[in-house]
Amino acid sequence: MKAVFLGRPLYWLLWAVIVGGLYLLGALRLHTRDFNLFILIVLALAAASVLVVVWTYRKGERITREPFDED
Repeated sequence: MKAVFLGRPLYWLLWAVIVGGLYLLGALRLHTRDFNLFILIVLALAAASVLVVVWTYRKGERITREPFDED
C-alpha cells in the first residue's frame, strides 16, 4: 500500500481534518451567515496544513510517484 498512498499517515490525517472541517463549516452554513469568520477559518486551516507539512518533511522523502527530471 505504500506505493499507492505516498506520504506519512500524518499527512493523510491532516487531509481528513481539512475535509471534516470544510464539511462542518458547510453544514453550519457559515459561508452564508458570517463570511468573514468562514474565510478566516479556511485560511487558518490552509496555513496550519502548510506549516505541518513543512515542519515534518524530511530531506529525501518521496513526494511524487514519478521522479523529477534533473537537467
